[in-house]
Amino acid sequence: MLKKSFLITALALTASAMNETIEGYNFFLSGPQTDEPKSQYEHAAADKAMSILKARLGNEALPDLPDDNVTAVLELKKYLGTDKLKEMLKPDTTDADMKWHAIIADSGDGWKPADGHGVVFLPNVSASTYALWYASPNADAANLAANPEHYAKDTVQTATGLASQILEGWDGVTTNFTIPNFGAPNRTADPFLRPLPDFPIQQAGDKVLRDGTRFGVLHLALRDAKGADYGQPIDGFELYATVWYQDGIPDRYLEQEARHMVIEIVNLSLQCQKDIESGSFVPIPA
Repeated sequence: MLKKSFLITALALTASAMNETIEGYNFFLSGPQTDEPKSQYEHAAADKAMSILKARLGNEALPDLPDDNVTAVLELKKYLGTDKLKEMLKPDTTDADMKWHAIIADSGDGWKPADGHGVVFLPNVSASTYALWYASPNADAANLAANPEHYAKDTVQTATGLASQILEGWDGVTTNFTIPNFGAPNRTADPFLRPLPDFPIQQAGDKVLRDGTRFGVLHLALRDAKGADYGQPIDGFELYATVWYQDGIPDRYLEQEARHMVIEIVNLSLQCQKDIESGSFVPIPA
């Protein structure tokens, strides 16, 4: 079933987004064009990641892995380690570079969005809390588990925000790239970014291939959400994630990116809650 048009008002979202209960918490999720639960997107991504890793490992013996494919691919990635993952996936990243350059060559002056949207109700996480956690080392520590097609992420603080080196894929388009300038949105340089005036916390940054070619722009926007607007007993927060690509990109790439972001929204916000509960992340008081 195709979803309705992407809407971000509370009333419209309750009508169009999927209400999922995951690990006992409620999520309203939208963005992908098909109404499927987050777990279905995640298991499909795990199948893709496992097939890629097994192909690169060849006849190398695998460790004993659990039956659940999401858990299995995470355990395999941990067993291999990020350094080996970076080395063994070099052929895939070279192929991905060629695909991105072909898309750019086929593009005009326009940009197209892939959207992932979630309203999340967790007892200890507000919009500002999540933003602080996302900028902390805890977010990189959660990266491998955040999506089956995540392989490495290294982030440092800069004078203007964050800079990250990332290795991840979207339905097998496994890309080695940087986000060198994740900070306040630059709408002069990127006028296609949505204004979203009701979202007080916004950050954006270029997605840049190893040769310096910009192939996308990530834009994250956060605001608090009233539980009463969604029939929830506690307040939560709303995350509007968009990756913009040049207009030659096939729609199937945008759909895979949207699914990828929905998986991340759930898994990263759950880990934020767990880190607060465990004391491994202590939000800075407002």
